[in-house]
Amino acid sequence: MVECTRDIELFYVLGKLKPDFRTIADFRKNNAKALKNVLRAFVKLCMKLGLYQRELLAVDGLKFRAVNSKDRTYNVEIPEKKLKRIYEHIAVFLATICPKTL
Repeated sequence: MVECTRDIELFYVLGKLKPDFRTIADFRKNNAKALKNVLRAFVKLCMKLGLYQRELLAVDGLKFRAVNSKDRTYNVEIPEKKLKRIYEHIAVFLATICPKTL
C-alpha cells in the first residue's frame, strides 16, 4: 500500500489509485485460486532454474519471543529424529488397532 504512494512508476501505472488494506484483502479472497496457480507456477519456474535446493523446511504457525539458545536451535538431525519418532508411534498405533493387517 505504501509503495502506491512512494514508487513513482507504480503510482503512474495505477493511475493515481491508492488501494487500502480492504481492497487488497478482497482481491486475495476473490482470486485465491488464480493466486495459488501463479505461486505454483513460480515455484516450478524457480525449481527449473535451480534456485531451490529442495531442503527440508519445518514451519508452524506459532508466534513467540525469539530465544536462540543451543538447546532450542534445530539442525538437520533434529527434525529427522522427530519424524522417525512420529513414524514409530504411528506404527505402534496401527499395530494396536489392526494387528492382523500389519
